[in-house]
Formats: sequence, C-alpha cells, structure tokens
Amino acid sequence: MDMVVDRRTTPACFRHRIARRRRRKPPPATRIAPWTRAPERGEKVFMQPLGTHQETVHGSVAPQRTAHAPTRDPAGSGPTAHGRGPSDFRAERIGLLSISLGTAGLGGAWQSATFGLGAPQWVSDALFAVSGLVWAVLLVQYIRHGGWRWRNVLDDLHHPGQGFTLAYIPIVGMLAAGHLSRFGLDAARWGYAAFAVAAAVIAARLLAHWVTGGLAAAPLHPGYLLPVVSAPFISSATASTLRLPEVAAATFAVGGLYWLAFGTVILGGLVANGGGMPRPARPTLTVLVIPPATGGLAWTAAHQGTFDVVGQGFAGLLLFTLLVVAFLLPDLRQQSFHYGYWVFSFPVAAGANFLIRWLHGTDVAGWRALSWLLLTAVSMAFTVLYGATLWHARRRRTIATA
Repeated sequence: MDMVVDRRTTPACFRHRIARRRRRKPPPATRIAPWTRAPERGEKVFMQPLGTHQETVHGSVAPQRTAHAPTRDPAGSGPTAHGRGPSDFRAERIGLLSISLGTAGLGGAWQSATFGLGAPQWVSDALFAVSGLVWAVLLVQYIRHGGWRWRNVLDDLHHPGQGFTLAYIPIVGMLAAGHLSRFGLDAARWGYAAFAVAAAVIAARLLAHWVTGGLAAAPLHPGYLLPVVSAPFISSATASTLRLPEVAAATFAVGGLYWLAFGTVILGGLVANGGGMPRPARPTLTVLVIPPATGGLAWTAAHQGTFDVVGQGFAGLLLFTLLVVAFLLPDLRQQSFHYGYWVFSFPVAAGANFLIRWLHGTDVAGWRALSWLLLTAVSMAFTVLYGATLWHARRRRTIATA
C-alpha cells in the first residue's frame, strides 16, 4: 500500500526518495505479464519434456515464458506470441524436431519392409526426404534465433525440462546417414562420424550436468533416456549398416550400461512418485518403448539380422513394455490435440521396425500378413497425426492473427 505524503510535514529529501521508489519498476526476472499466473504455494509445476516448450500446473498445460513465471496460452497449444523470447522460440523449434524423428523412424520401418516384404523403396525414400526437410528448416530457425552461440546452446542443454531434446539433431542425422549409405558409403561414413561425435558430446555434457545437481529441481521422466541410451543404440545400428563393427560394439556398450543405470533410477522414481505425473505429461511414458526397440535393432544389425538368444530377449522386453503401455492408454488420453502428441511417433515407429524384423527373422506363422497389418496400421496412425498437426498449425495461425 502506497504511503500518503503530506507536503506540509514531510521534508523535501524524503518526498523525492518516495517519488523515486514509486517510479522504480520491478526487475525483469520477476515481472509477470497480465496473462500469466505464478504458481501458488503447494502447487506442483512439472516440466513438459517433449513437444512444445510447456509447463503443467495442476494438470493444465501452460507454456513457459521464463523459468519463474509459467504463462498461459489462450489457445492452449504452445508458447504465446506476446513476449516470447529467443530461448522460448529455440526450445519450441527443437521440440518440434520430434516430427522429423518420428518420420525418420517410420521411414526405417518401411526400409525393413522393403527387405523383408518387398515393399516399394520409394516410400521409405519419401519419408526420409520429408524428415530431412523438416529437420533442416527447424535447425535453420534454431540457429537464426541464437543457436549459433555456444552460450545459448549450453543454456538450452541445461534446461531441466527440454535440454535432452537437442539430441534429436544428431539422431536424425545418423538415421539419414544409414539410409543414404547405398548412394555412397564413404560420404555416409563421414556424415555419420560427424553426427555420432555430436551425439556423444551432447550426451556427455548432459550427463556431467545431471550428476552435478542439474536435475535437483526437476522430476525424472523417461525422456532423459533419449540422449544417453537411445542415441548410442541408434549409433550402433547405423555403424553396423555402414560396416563399422568396432564402432557398433563400442556404442552398444555405452547404451547398454546407461540403460541399466538410468532406466532403473527413472523407473524407480516413477513408481515412488505414486502416479503424481500430471496428465498432459503422461504421454512421455511411451518413451520407455524406445530403448528395447533400438537396442534390439542394434543387436540384430550387428548379427546380420539373425535372432539369437539376446535378440529374442530384446523382443521379450519390447513386447512386455508394449503391454505396460497398453494398460496405460486410458491415462495417456489428452483433452485436446497439441504438438506434444508427436512424443508417440518414434516409439511406435521404432517398435514397429523391430517387430517387422522379428516376425521375419523368427519365421512366425503368418508373419507376412502380420507384418503388413502392423505396417499399415502404423502408417495410417501417422497419416492421422500429420493431418491433425496441419489442422492445429492452421488453427494457431488463425488465433494469432485474430
């Protein structure tokens, strides 16, 4: 409450001091825009790890403007157009790379169908072309908004909710290098080497940040498995495709070690949390499917597609994880569509890719019909997801210009 200043009794020096205090603005870090609301005491704020740069307060999606002031999007679908800074824009661009990653994963499933089922090669090529186009556009936008500065990259890496999503960049690059190797093995190897080194640097930097308390204020979620587990497994599978068995063995060992370490901690944390994960963040639980799928693909690629005891073990792990996710489906439903739905895409595509190879490699009865049924169902799901994404983007643009 402002003080009442009586000019007759208040000395001039005190009047000037009070006037300066009234004119003084709060510091930028604590200023909250009219459309924002700071969380109340006891209110839980959970960082949305995948998709758009969002926070969740009491189960409602709230895009984040600063680290201290969760903002609310009028459309309920992403960061607000008013007052959004470069860091928020970069986070959104990197989060949208899940579209490129999921499309590349579907391209890999069609590539497996090309070898095992005689599917047309052009479908896989077209999917990888779309993935590469989305990847290039989003990466250019990220660089234009400050991503070329190492300090900004470190800030983005250290973000407790979305730092790990920078691993999307080299993962998509490694998948593309493996797919394009038939056009030039040497060029594909050089491209793979660059992306594999980038993935290793990102994973090592993130791990060093995490073990020194970088995650002290953030709840654990399966997204943290992507850079330190899934990326090494994908690197191993690509190295086998490029005929680099030593590199494949080394990266597979890295993925296996940190899957045991981080997988145990994250799963234990989810169980100990007692279902406290907010509803908008629960689709990230499907990321648990990625390690057994990519690990199985890496193992079978290193053994010329044969399914030995270890390969069958990966198949058992994947099938059991899919069963767990199936029981979670009622809890994964969302109130409305948003870009975070793409969190489902790569787990589904990677799981379908491994299952197609497993059905063929173990000669399951009716494997050909089952493989085509699985591939068709996954492709139709992606078609619906593409359509919903385009509709959602048009709706956001309409609201922004209204």
